[in-house]
Amino acid sequence: MAPLADLARALLCLRAGLEREGAVASNQKGFSLIELTVAMTVTLIITGAMFQLLTAGNSAFRREPELSSRQQNIRVAMDLISQDAYRAGQGLPEFAQVFTRSLNGVGPMGSGGAASDELELLVTSECGAAAICDVNGTQLTTKEMLGACYAFPAMVILANQQEWHPMWAEKPGAGANNSCGGGGGGGGSNKNGHVTFPHGKAAANPPGGPMSLFTNPPQYLLLGQLVRYRINKEADGTPNLERSAFGGQDWPSGGSSWEILARGVEDLQVEYENGTGWQADPGAVSCGASCAAPAAAQFATLVSRVRVRLSARATGGGPLQGQTTSAVGNAVRGQLVTEIAPRPATAALGIFRGDL
Repeated sequence: MAPLADLARALLCLRAGLEREGAVASNQKGFSLIELTVAMTVTLIITGAMFQLLTAGNSAFRREPELSSRQQNIRVAMDLISQDAYRAGQGLPEFAQVFTRSLNGVGPMGSGGAASDELELLVTSECGAAAICDVNGTQLTTKEMLGACYAFPAMVILANQQEWHPMWAEKPGAGANNSCGGGGGGGGSNKNGHVTFPHGKAAANPPGGPMSLFTNPPQYLLLGQLVRYRINKEADGTPNLERSAFGGQDWPSGGSSWEILARGVEDLQVEYENGTGWQADPGAVSCGASCAAPAAAQFATLVSRVRVRLSARATGGGPLQGQTTSAVGNAVRGQLVTEIAPRPATAALGIFRGDL
């Protein structure tokens, strides 16, 4: 029986050895297809998430300076527009229309889907008015000697109680006294303020001289600016907000008076509020034949507030996160809206209502 017992033990040992070898072999075999698929899917998900985070971070890194620059541009532009609109009409009769009409939708297409507006308004300086003694053809004589603030060539405003017109002026002679006798500043002992209007050098000056624009003779002369804002595109299509202190007219010397105020501004929309609500056009302002006792209906024609909306786009190249689609293409955009109450109109309305 001993040999059989020994053989049984030997078979058991062989079986145990084979089982051990099988276990080792089982531990050494590769991943299954399912395991590989799961591993690759998890790896791709993690890699994709990391790539998205890196892309978003890079886009934000490029976008934030663009947004900051864009917002700063429209803030600076809006501040200057507000200053001009606040002073609009200063020194003029309260019922003179100081906002140019028919400028709604005359500019290029804006991001809102409508053509952009232009804004033009009359702003006078602190130089003070000079009484007009005589207008003869293209020459004008004032009672007062013109002060040093009249640096010619300059845009001046000729006005009476119901009309005003801006014109380019030059000064051929110096003022010396306050007399209107002797023909004024052409020579002799009486040299008053004396200006001429070079009608051949600017579109504002008609060949017939100042009187061809007036129904009644102008009574006084002011130094001022006809400030105009517009949207204009560069050759590469970049939209800009431009400003001209002279109504967009060239200097008498022939150079352009337009200046770029803010780059990337692609839309300008302007509304005017009077006694009937907000309007797209400032409308006619009148107090009838005499301004001595205007009625409520005349005061209702005054522009009491101006609403200005600017839309700007980031001008950096390449797509940026947060882009919006508009009538003028895809871009990261922002808007700024403000309302300005012109000081002269506010004062006139306040006196009429008894607030002042």
